[in-house]
Amino acid sequence: MHPAHTRFLRLLALYALALLLLHLLVDALPAAWAHWWYPAKLVGPGGRLQPAEWLWGLYPFTYWPAWLRWISVLLAATAVLWAGFAARGGPRLPPFPLKPGAQALLALLSFPLFWLGRVVHTRWGDAYLLVKGIAHPDVRLTYNWQAPLDTYLHARLFHWGERAWGWSDALPAYGWISSLAGAAAVWALLRLAAHLGRDRGERWGIFGFMSTLGSIQLFFGYPENYTIISLLILLYLWQGWRYTQGQARLWAPSLILALAHGFHPATLALQPSLWLLALAAAAPGRRITTLRRQLPALILPPLLVAAGVIGLMTAGGQGLTTGPVLTTGPVLTTGYVVGGSDARWLVPLTVVGSPWEYYTLFSRGHLIEIVNQQWLTAPFTLPALALLLACCWRALPRDRYSRFLLAAAGAYLLLIWLWNPDYGGQRDWDLFAPAAWPATLLAAYWLTRALPSPARNRSLLIIVVVQLLHTAAWIYSNTRPWEWGN
Repeated sequence: MHPAHTRFLRLLALYALALLLLHLLVDALPAAWAHWWYPAKLVGPGGRLQPAEWLWGLYPFTYWPAWLRWISVLLAATAVLWAGFAARGGPRLPPFPLKPGAQALLALLSFPLFWLGRVVHTRWGDAYLLVKGIAHPDVRLTYNWQAPLDTYLHARLFHWGERAWGWSDALPAYGWISSLAGAAAVWALLRLAAHLGRDRGERWGIFGFMSTLGSIQLFFGYPENYTIISLLILLYLWQGWRYTQGQARLWAPSLILALAHGFHPATLALQPSLWLLALAAAAPGRRITTLRRQLPALILPPLLVAAGVIGLMTAGGQGLTTGPVLTTGPVLTTGYVVGGSDARWLVPLTVVGSPWEYYTLFSRGHLIEIVNQQWLTAPFTLPALALLLACCWRALPRDRYSRFLLAAAGAYLLLIWLWNPDYGGQRDWDLFAPAAWPATLLAAYWLTRALPSPARNRSLLIIVVVQLLHTAAWIYSNTRPWEWGN
C-alpha cells in the first residue's frame, strides 16, 4: 500500500476511534464547558439549550442503555482497529444487486424499517406547527410559501385520512409520505451506487456511506419539510451522473431540481451546479454556443414549476397579490417569514442585533453549532474530504461529475454556514440535513477514485460501521417520546 494511502487510512481510523470515545463520554463531559462555547444568553438560566447537552450532535447516543453503548462501541472499535491497522486482508462483500427488479424489491422491503422506526414526537423545527396547524379547524394550514408543494401535499393527504380514518392531526400523513419516500430513496441510492461504482466494493461503499448518514432520519416518518427534497436531491445527483455519461438529456436533472424548488426553496442553492453541468460537455471556445442550446432545459422547468406554485397559492388565496409573502404575522395564518422569526436571512457578521440571534458568523458558538450539526447528520463527510485533500490530492478525479458534485456540495455547505434560521439552541438540524447528500456523494466518489481497492474497502468499512452505530442511536432516540409530549 502506498504511504499516502496508509496515512489516509490510519488518520481516518484515529478520527473514528476519537468519535467513538466522544460517544461514550458525551454525557460525562463537564456541563461547565458549555459556557466556553456558547453565550450565557443561550446556556444560562432561562436559556434554550441545556448545558449538559452542548454536544447535541452526539447526545442521542445516551438514549441507549449503558450496556448497549459499551458493547456497540467496543465492537465498532475492534472493526476500526482491524481495518485501519491490520497488515493485510479486507472485508468480503456479497454481490451488489444490479438488476432493476432486485433493486425495486430491496427498496420495497425497506419500507417497514422506515415505518416502524418513525419519529413519535414533534419537537424539532416547525413540526408541531405543521402537524397541528394542518388539522386545526380554525387554521387548516394548506398553503405555505416556505414549502408550498410539501405543505399542500401533506395537507391533502391529511384531509383524506381525516375523513377515511379519523386522523386527529397530520402526523400520520407525514409518517406515510416520509416512509414511502425512504423506500424510494433506497431505490435511488441502489441505482446511483450501481452506476457510479465500478465493482462490488465501490458500489457497496457508496451505498453504505450514503444510507447510514444521520440525514436518513428524515425518512423515518419525519414531520417536516425536508423529506421529499432529500429524495429529489438524490434523484438529481443520479441524473447528473447519467447526463455526464451521455445517458440522459439535461432536461432530466433540470426537471427534478425545479420540482425540488417547488417543495422547498433551499434547493435553489443547487442551481449553480446545474448550470455547471450544462457547460461540462462544452468544447473549449464553444461554451457560449452550448449554453444557448441548453437554455430551454435550464430555464423552462423552473419557470413552469414557479408558475404552477403561484397558481396553486393564488387559488388558495395566498397569491403574490392576494396573500402576504414576506410578512411577520402569525406563522400558521399569514406569516411566511424568510430568515426565521426576526426575518433576518444571514448569520450576523459582527453584531448580534435580534432576540433570536445568539452569536456572530465567526464566533465559537456558531462553529460548535455547525460541528454538532455535521456530527449529527454526516459525521464522516467533511473529515473524509479534508483527509482526501491532504493525503491524496494528486489522485483526486477532476472529471465533469467531480466538478458537478463539488459545485453542488460547496454551494449547499455555504448556505448552511451563512443562513440564519434562528437555530441557536433550537438545534434546527433538519433545515441543514439535505446538504449532506451532495457533500457525502462527493466524498464517496473521491474515495472510490483516489484509493486502490484494499485502502478503499477498509476506509469505507470504518465509515459505515461507526456511522451506522451513530445513526441507529439517533433514530432510536426519536422513537422515544419527549417529556413535553406532542
